[in-house]
Amino acid sequence: MKNSPSRLSEIIAVIKKYRLTKDITPENVRLALEELGPTFVKMGQILSSRDDLIPKEFCNEFQKLKHSVKPMPYETVEEILTREYDCPPSEIYQEINKIPVGSASIAQVHKAVLKTGEVVAIKVRRENIEELMERDARLLKKVISLLHLNKIFGDIINLTQVIDEMYDRAKEEMNFHTEKKHIEEFRENNKELVYLKPLKVFNKYSTNNILVMEYIDGFNISDTEELKKAGYDMDEIAEKLAHNYLKQAIDDGFYHADPHSDNIKVVEGKIAYLDFGMMGRLSKRNRNLLEKCIIAIVKNDINEVAHILTLLDTSNNTPDYMQLKNDIRKVLDKNKTTEIINIDIKEFVTEMFILLRQNEITLPKEITMLIRGIVVLEGTLEKISPNINLINVLEKKVEPQDVLLDKEKVSSFALSTVKSGANLLLLPSEALTTLKGINNGELRFNIELTDSKHQIDRIEKIVHLVIVSALDVAFIIGTSQIVKAENTLPFIFYLYLFGAIICTLWLLYKLIISKFKKL
Repeated sequence: MKNSPSRLSEIIAVIKKYRLTKDITPENVRLALEELGPTFVKMGQILSSRDDLIPKEFCNEFQKLKHSVKPMPYETVEEILTREYDCPPSEIYQEINKIPVGSASIAQVHKAVLKTGEVVAIKVRRENIEELMERDARLLKKVISLLHLNKIFGDIINLTQVIDEMYDRAKEEMNFHTEKKHIEEFRENNKELVYLKPLKVFNKYSTNNILVMEYIDGFNISDTEELKKAGYDMDEIAEKLAHNYLKQAIDDGFYHADPHSDNIKVVEGKIAYLDFGMMGRLSKRNRNLLEKCIIAIVKNDINEVAHILTLLDTSNNTPDYMQLKNDIRKVLDKNKTTEIINIDIKEFVTEMFILLRQNEITLPKEITMLIRGIVVLEGTLEKISPNINLINVLEKKVEPQDVLLDKEKVSSFALSTVKSGANLLLLPSEALTTLKGINNGELRFNIELTDSKHQIDRIEKIVHLVIVSALDVAFIIGTSQIVKAENTLPFIFYLYLFGAIICTLWLLYKLIISKFKKL
């Protein structure tokens, strides 16, 4: 491995060779990344699916980096295996195919046969890859400073952010123990699905630098002609794939972050995922917000979409709420009259990312990864079955229910009431919209205070009256809605009725007291 000064000189020389300080074209950048090796190829691969960060033409060019990593010589692979096992590989394997079945920036995979006769895939980590990537990431930041690349690329991309994300993701992929846990968790989450083939890991032969897995033969999922010849129904495969991916994201909160066609096979009538180095994980909160956002998009509820995006925003910026709503309206209006099956999900996602960038909203990277995963999977579905649309499947999965009350809502209402009387679960949508507007800065009040203490007391009283009045209206409307919707009156009806009576009496009391004070 080269020392830091010589590697720094090499990086600067390649940047100058491809005129990246003067002529920034997608092709020039891609050629420079290829020449600089695994770290930079990995960075390009990550960027290829991040058109929320960079222009689409760069993403398309970087897609060519998917298969651009030169494999290690087999002699190097043999040396790594010997060192890891502390014995010749021939003592463990009957046979190892010297030509890799896949070569990536962090590792390469060889097909082999164990002494036991089981056919396996050996994933071998590249020599010194961790040190190389750490050094390159550090040096690249130095180059950015020396050549003032932030000023040059400022309108296109935040280079420091890209480097940090690349290195964080690469570290996760380099940890084979983590990947092994990913495989096991994925298998556990999907063990009930008969149409999914779980991947088996051979722990006995796996180390820090080697991951030995069951070799998955069969058809690549994009080999539609071969699959049809073998008697497979492509619509069925596509629908099951779409349903499973949405289950991973929305139900499990643990999803495959790189579901391109090379990572999905069909074997023995089952779908098999490969390469679990890059997985995404969504918190319950973000899953709930994401599901609500999808429902709001389907319902064309612009206020709710804007509100959820601001809740998901991880930046320290305060967006212009009115501008955000106008931008959302423009994006949603484009597909308002379009049938679900005809919506171009790639175009829609691209427009949403542009909207987020223009409004300086940053989504959590796990959600961004999922959205990109959905776009990648949609591309795969288009190849194998034009009749199956991921948005259509998604709409059915998160379809809003028109049931006014169910067990979960009643439990949630009771719990929230105990915790805080101000948590109004079933307020009418207009009241909620008003409160959200105040919270997000859509509604602003300019108040000039003279006698501060006196004025503040008066404002507090007014706020209390407004809140109780809103509660009273909400309870009255809620009571009337329940009467209309239900043949028999449920327990929640009496809670609403009791709340309406209490609020009304309190307001009457305040009104009478106020009149007496004026006399």
